[in-house]
This record gives sequence, C-alpha cells and structure tokens, in this order.
Amino acid sequence: MTLKQTGETPKQVFFRSQDGIDRRLTTGGHEPGAVFSAEDDEINIKQYVQDYLNASGSAVKKLGGKKINYIDLFCGGGGMSLGVHNALKEFGFDARLLLAADLDEAALSLVVEHFSPMFQRSQPVEDLIKFSIDLSGVSNDFVTKPIILDNQIAQFKGKVDLLIGGPPCQGHSNLNNKTRRHDPRNLLYFTMPAFAVALDVPCVIIENVRSIKNASENVVPISRKIFEKNGYFVDEIILEGTDFGVAQTRSRHFLVATKHQKLELDILVNQLKSDALTFDDVNSQLPKIDCYPQLLETPTDLSKENQKRINHLHETQSFNLQNDLRPDCHQDGHTYPSVYGRLRGDAPSGTITTGFGSPGRGRFIHPHEPRMITIREAARLQSFPDWYFSGADKLGLSKNNLYKIIGDAVPSLMVYPLMASLLGSFQKKFSDKKA
Repeated sequence: MTLKQTGETPKQVFFRSQDGIDRRLTTGGHEPGAVFSAEDDEINIKQYVQDYLNASGSAVKKLGGKKINYIDLFCGGGGMSLGVHNALKEFGFDARLLLAADLDEAALSLVVEHFSPMFQRSQPVEDLIKFSIDLSGVSNDFVTKPIILDNQIAQFKGKVDLLIGGPPCQGHSNLNNKTRRHDPRNLLYFTMPAFAVALDVPCVIIENVRSIKNASENVVPISRKIFEKNGYFVDEIILEGTDFGVAQTRSRHFLVATKHQKLELDILVNQLKSDALTFDDVNSQLPKIDCYPQLLETPTDLSKENQKRINHLHETQSFNLQNDLRPDCHQDGHTYPSVYGRLRGDAPSGTITTGFGSPGRGRFIHPHEPRMITIREAARLQSFPDWYFSGADKLGLSKNNLYKIIGDAVPSLMVYPLMASLLGSFQKKFSDKKA
C-alpha cells in the first residue's frame, strides 16, 4: 500500500530503535515493521539530528532487502547520495549506486569510499551523452534524441530507478558577478533530462541554487517541457534548509519528475517541516572521537590582523565588525556586511560556502571562541555526520579539498522530503513485480 493510496497526508514520527533515534513516515497509523517506544512523544527533530550527526563509526548500512538503483551526476562529495541512502533506509529500502560522476576527483573519492558505485567517472558529464536542444523554447522535446556514449553506462537502460544531480551552479549563483544569468555551465542542467530519457529513468531529482529560474538560457522551463513531453509528471519547489533539520539558512531549488504519479510537493513538504535548529544545537558539546583526523578539528591559522579583529568581536560582544577595523577593500560601501562577522550560537548559521575557512569570505567566526569554525563544525552545519569525513586523511584530502567539498554540498537532510514525495513510485516497482 502506498502513502498515496491511504488518502491521508503522511507525517514523520521519531522513535527509538536499537541503533539510536530513527524516524518513519506515517499516515495516521504506524507503518508496518516499525517499533515505537513509550517515549516517542518526547523525541523531536533536535534529538534526531544530534543522534544523526554524532554517529562516529557508522557506515551506510544495508537492510538486505528491496533495492533502489540510482545514478548520481555532478555528485560532488556525496551530500545528495547520503540523503538518498538515509531516506531509503528509513523507508525500508536499500540504495545501490550504479554510477557516480564528477570532475572533482577528491570529492569523487569520498563517494566511492562510502557508496561503492558500480562505475565512477571523473570526466565531464556532458562527454558521456550526445543530444541537442532548441534553446529558443519553441520545441518541447529534444531536437535529436539523447544517446549514451559510454557503453558501460548504456547497459543500465531500464534498470535505473532514480537519477539525482546538482549541475554546476556558478553560472547563475548570486556570488558570480561576471557571468551571472548567462554562462555555458548553465546548459549542463540539460544533461539531467537527457540522461533520464536516454536511460528510461522513472524518477529524477535535480538540485540547484534558487536563482536557476532566472537563468537567461531558460533551463528550468525548457527542461520541464522535455520531461512532460516524455511522459513525466513534474513539480518544482524552493526548500529552506532550516525547515528540515539543517542548522543554516540555505535555500535551494529542486525539480522533481516521475512517471508514476502526479506530484504535490507543497502539501507534503509542509507536513514534514520542523522547527529551526541553531548553531549550538548541532555544534555544542561535540562527542570526542578517538583517532579523528586532526585537520577536521583544527581551526584555520589566522594572520595577526585577522586574529585582532576576531578578538575584538568577542571582547565587545559584537557580531558585525565596525567599518574602521575592516580591510580597506571592505570599507565604505561594501555590499557584504556578513564578511568578518561572528556567528550567533542561538540562531542557524548563514549559508556555508567554500570560503568558510576565512573571515574575509563571510560570517564564519565561532560564536563563543575567538577563532574560525572548524571543518567538522561546518560539515555538521551541512548535515554531514561525523563518520562521513573520518577517513579524510587516509584518502589524502587536504583542507582546501574539504572546504570545497563541504561548501558545495547539498545538505543530506534536505533530500528527505523529496524522497518522501517519490515513495509511492519506489513502492510501485515492487508491487508491479508481485502482480
């Protein structure tokens, strides 16, 4: 029975299991197989997220049951893959990664380490497929149908249940002042519907910055037309990280497409929203982990001038650095007031970027100590559990690698409501087999 068939809007419930605190979707009654303790009503999103982040020795666990096959394009360090695995585990499925692709070999190494993809590609994703599109928007389909050029990937046609990906967003990011709204990288968005159609993938999730809808290449409306022409139901939504256990103000645009059912993302998402968590909720009293890589917990070395600025903020209990103490380039009409700013412990952080190691790149000064936030703290703000980067030194990842991986990541907890919207589609795969 799918959640859609019950006629009720699903909600999330938290409960204690032998592995800690877990959650399930419920439609008025508990889902089959879930065991709830007498303390369920006392468990909330804060406890769930803390338990999720504090895990130190866990890996991606397999239930040994029904498998959902997926592909992750532009995978980065695996934030979306982590969200897929976690959500499917909570729905009672195993996730199996068939292909992970990204140009960043350091980031890709993390995905390979944790999710063991059948194949990996560290080459441009656009080199794996051939297609053409009418950018005028007049046509509602491909001009030439997409063809997978890699034979190992082509064999997956009809065998992939889910395609996920976050095409590079620098072309339409508000931080890009040179080529904003018009950039060749924006066109990489089209590789997502192209892969979906070429491999006959029934479910798709595409992530990007919220300003993607303003890209001059009209990538979102054109992609919608293509999906709909090829038999997909499509919906879009802007998600705020603070609504789903992510302790930072991170907004992202998601396009979801499925061949199985009409999507009503707004209704479902509103049911799954939670109270916002703060910096202190996820980064106070962190558990000590033996043999944890030192680079994850060592703050950035600062210049004497920057250390003086940070000390001044703490000594004066200020959160914004006064103008005359800023470097000349950030005085007199600067447009980034959060630069050299101190975080508040009782509020979510601002958006974590690749520059979180530098006070001159944003509001990344620790709220209670005169230092920058650490890589571990930034990772937790991005909803990466402690175990995720525990092997960073063995993989040869540098601080710069980790700044980029973490700053560019999709917070794994933001993936949950999107996966919940596709639950009926995943269930259909196995109900059709029984029939």
